[in-house]
Amino acid sequence: MKEKTKGIVVVASNKPNFYKLAIQLIDSIRDFDEDVNITLVCEDWMVDERAEELTDNVIHCDSHYRAKLWGMAQSPYDLTMYLDADMTCEHEDISKCFDEMKDNDLVFSALTDDRSYVYAERDFDTPEGKRKFTLCGGVCLYDMSKPIVREFMNDWWDLTRRQMDNEWWPEGYADSLKSWDQFSLWWLTNKVEKYKDLKIGIFDDDLRWNYYNAFKPSRTWPETGPVILRHYSCGVNKDEYVI
Repeated sequence: MKEKTKGIVVVASNKPNFYKLAIQLIDSIRDFDEDVNITLVCEDWMVDERAEELTDNVIHCDSHYRAKLWGMAQSPYDLTMYLDADMTCEHEDISKCFDEMKDNDLVFSALTDDRSYVYAERDFDTPEGKRKFTLCGGVCLYDMSKPIVREFMNDWWDLTRRQMDNEWWPEGYADSLKSWDQFSLWWLTNKVEKYKDLKIGIFDDDLRWNYYNAFKPSRTWPETGPVILRHYSCGVNKDEYVI
């Protein structure tokens, strides 16, 4: 059996600083794993010599604010790790990321009650009652060699685009949820029959793989080792701030 290809995908679109952050993330990954395959998805006007030096592949996207999902679906790798651009790598265990795939189709970090003090919007009303987002899309492992996963990634992008562009929205749900790709992820994994049998896992000690800069270390910290990926999503002005 042919060995599955493996690589990391990072996406930058819409704002110039996303590109700067993406380059910094990729550079930090290279500090710990020089040989890993990395694809950068970004707008064509963003690309400079840094992308050519640090990545194996560059794919051009448009300026949609959630082009990250389009980029995720364009992965050239079978086993893919997607990372939000506003992260940095801090530990050599990044080279073990694909071990986390195990027998799952997709792997995420979790949104849990004890971490909810940093979430912008997790609980929401539905016609069936209150629900919670439980999967975080900032870091994701997925197996694109499986047709159902490839279809899921394309549907996640398409549904997110349609909800943000006011082309689709289910009755009884707050409009404030339209901006969240977490909602389209929740909808596909909870409401769409063809995806009911997807094997969705959570990273072991997932705080190591997606540690938000807003977490209080005395309250929220990995149990088994140092942070691998630190996420600067909270409190960062993507227009002006570069880490």
